[in-house]
Amino acid sequence: MEEDEVRRRLLQLFNAKVCHRPRFGYWELRPAPATPTDVPGLVNSNATPLLDAARLLEGIHSRTQQAVLLHTYSPVTSERLCIAAAGTDDVRLRRELALTSRAVSRLSRAPLDADAPGLVMLANLAGNDTALRADLRQIRSAQVALTESPLPGWVLISVPIRRLPGAPAIPGAEPRVVAAVSVLAPSHGQGAPLVAYGRLMRNAVRAAIESSVVVAHRGFAAAQAA
Repeated sequence: MEEDEVRRRLLQLFNAKVCHRPRFGYWELRPAPATPTDVPGLVNSNATPLLDAARLLEGIHSRTQQAVLLHTYSPVTSERLCIAAAGTDDVRLRRELALTSRAVSRLSRAPLDADAPGLVMLANLAGNDTALRADLRQIRSAQVALTESPLPGWVLISVPIRRLPGAPAIPGAEPRVVAAVSVLAPSHGQGAPLVAYGRLMRNAVRAAIESSVVVAHRGFAAAQAA
């Protein structure tokens, strides 16, 4: 490669915090962290940590080898909010997010009707007797949504969650959708693999809800989890 191209690619890695420059003319890869680190600004800082939800995301990430995001929604602002993530230490993903910084804020917070995680919640929040537009009816029927993501060249595949793993359940109550779990995948993989992601996530969510227990955290509030 030409020297200018080498420098450009090294700067991309530097901006994605994959490498650093100990001194002029020298570049070194950063040591791999013991645990995956979140992309700065992606996860909302006031999110309540739920251990079982983290296990769910890590389990889906290990099966898909793609980044996995967990969104809930604000009934006040009608926005979807990212409250947890797994697999965001992927070198390619971090590099592209570093080059498209606006995508981080849009993945973190956006209107409910912006893309798949919000749409899959929106489709299930309305009552059964509420008239829905065609795309929301299709999403509710399939219980999966697929749209372009705020990051160019990547898609979001999302399924709804009616109770966060580890959060308390109300006996006898039919819970409304409270969250959405999404795989963030390169769009060139569209087709059968993306359909399989949706099926895998639905099964993983069902198993996590059925097997989860309430995990006590300091300052934990059931209202925050719901």
